[in-house]
Amino acid sequence: MSAQSVFIPKQKNIVATTEDFHWSLGSEPIYAESAAAYYSKFELTGEESWVFTASIGSDEEENYFSFLLSVPYLDQDLMEYTYKLGADDRFHVSHSHWIPAPPGFSGVRVVKADNAELTIRLNRAKRTVTGDFVATFKSEGYRLAPSGHFELTLLHP
Repeated sequence: MSAQSVFIPKQKNIVATTEDFHWSLGSEPIYAESAAAYYSKFELTGEESWVFTASIGSDEEENYFSFLLSVPYLDQDLMEYTYKLGADDRFHVSHSHWIPAPPGFSGVRVVKADNAELTIRLNRAKRTVTGDFVATFKSEGYRLAPSGHFELTLLHP
């Protein structure tokens, strides 16, 4: 069993992000309308992570679509690593999208990647992170194979 928190814009982001996070699903690149890179700590276990996320659409417009990648936090000013699913239990990749829900509710399905690889260069002193990723989502009838790139500003130290 797994649990994930998902934050969905109630309205489409009307302020264009200055961050660069884009992906391709086999055709033209798709540019995120909202993107972020931040430090996260799960208080119950003390597990620390760097999280990289991007989305398009909104709950209100019923077209929300996102990717979230997280890697273990390392107390280093400069991190240059390649992560592969299965090689590190604390590397996670998921995709979320809007689904129909009963009246009065918002529906989102979160799907974990079956395979993924992420190469990052995180510079804590400059508060920047650059990354390239590929993933496949095949379980439960999904057939997504995104490849993407991001250049983000770290929101937290």
